[in-house]
Order: sequence, then C-alpha cells, then structure tokens
Amino acid sequence: MKTASLMAPNTMRNGHLVVGMVLTTWFVLVTLLSVNGVFVPQPGEPPLNLLLSFAVSVGVFAVLYVAIPAVREYVLALDMRMLILLHTWRMLGLGFVMLYVVDQLPLSFAFLAGFGDVMAAIGAMALGYLMFTRAKSVSQKWIWRWNTFGILDFVAAIGVGLLTRQGALLEASSGLNSDLMLQFPLVIIPAFLVQVLTITHIIIYLQLRRCGVEAGSNV
Repeated sequence: MKTASLMAPNTMRNGHLVVGMVLTTWFVLVTLLSVNGVFVPQPGEPPLNLLLSFAVSVGVFAVLYVAIPAVREYVLALDMRMLILLHTWRMLGLGFVMLYVVDQLPLSFAFLAGFGDVMAAIGAMALGYLMFTRAKSVSQKWIWRWNTFGILDFVAAIGVGLLTRQGALLEASSGLNSDLMLQFPLVIIPAFLVQVLTITHIIIYLQLRRCGVEAGSNV
C-alpha cells in the first residue's frame, strides 16, 4: 500500500529532512547517554531511565500528531511500504541468539527476542515485496496482523528482558542475565532502534485506520 499523498513534493522532502535531523540528533543523544551509563540502573532497581525514554518518545510523537495538523498530514502521507521494510533491520535479532551461544545472554531472552524479531523481519520482507509488485493482492487484514505481531514481539521482549535481569524472577540458574542489554553499545537497540520502530508501528495503525480496515479488503 503506497499511501496517497496530497502534500506537495517539496513539502514531503522538507518533512523528510526534518525527520532525518531529529533521528540523527536522537541517535547522538542516546549514544552519549549510553556511553555515560545513564541507562544502567542501580543494583536491584528497574531500568527507569530506559522506560522513561520509551514513554517520552511515544508521548512526544502522540502530542505532535494530535496538536499539529502539518505533522499529522505528513505522517499519514508516508509510504507504508517503506515503513514496513524498515523492520527488515530486525534481522539483527539473530545477534541475540549468537550472544546466547557465547554465554552472554540467557536462553529465554535471546530466543524469544531474537527469533521474534527474525519472524517480524521476514514478514516485513514478504509484505514489502508483495506491496511493491502485487499491491492489489495484499489484504489490509494481513498488514494489521503483521503490525500487531511486531509490536507484541517488542512488548514480550521488553517484558522478558526485565524478568531476566540480575536477581529478577527469571534469571537463569547459570547466572546469565539480560543486564548486557542495558550497557553500551547494546542499549542503543532498546533506547533508539526499538523506539523508532515502535513509532512506525503506530503510524501504520494510524494509516490503516484512516483507510478503514475491513476483513478481506485489499490495498
């Protein structure tokens, strides 16, 4: 589904430029905070700074979307195919499995987060290919299902990550825990990449809602 845009090409290009600058600034800020250990909590405490960053990023997006018509128009005009294909980055989830193999992450977190991301990435590649080549055969219902799986995968990974921290309920008997995900450079994944992709999930929902999701309808 390529979202029809009523925005002028120059306006869209300017919007892309602003978004690029925001993402670059966000990435640099997250990197600096990560290097300085801002996302590493005190022993026995939850990663409040990381959870707060999630709330802030999604909250700021929601406020801008609701309060500024130009932002809302730009968001709804984005090409859904490209938003979906961004999730091919989730193939990086295989790295979690590799870290389990070398005894750096616990099995429960590595396999759930790793293979969940891989499944989301494969789904994104399949949907992206079909939407570029045979758009009329792609049901909005399947886009909704993939989008829901993708965001639930993030929720499950974050939940298991919290439960497998040192001293937490699901910490492995071997002593392996998920605290490595709160340290630089891996913390950039939940502190930046996951948050950006979560916002793209929200945008896809908004675009589907605007188009009207009906069982069996195509895009």
